[in-house]
Amino acid sequence: MDIKALIHHNLDELLYLADKKGVLNTDLVVKIGAFVGAAVLRGRFADKKEVTEEEINGVFGIVGDFCKMSFGRSYTKVHFKKMTTMALELIQEPTFDTDVEVFIKDLQS
Repeated sequence: MDIKALIHHNLDELLYLADKKGVLNTDLVVKIGAFVGAAVLRGRFADKKEVTEEEINGVFGIVGDFCKMSFGRSYTKVHFKKMTTMALELIQEPTFDTDVEVFIKDLQS
């Protein structure tokens, strides 16, 4: 599975869970995008011990395009900026791996 397919799969799964729970809104879309983007970058860093600016832009480009395609005018540049900022803050947390697990479990319950 290539990176784009992986990101799309993860976004699909988490957005489906949020929609199924009836809690899907723009703020949660931003948060889901942030967690997915951050998790992909974290995985890349764990594997290669570095992440380039090009890779960061590529991951966020895929997430942003997916959200724009899925939500149209409801997903704006403001949402994209909020998502990227949140993702970069999340990934710097020492508890990030646990935070991702908790976030996903909350959507599943």
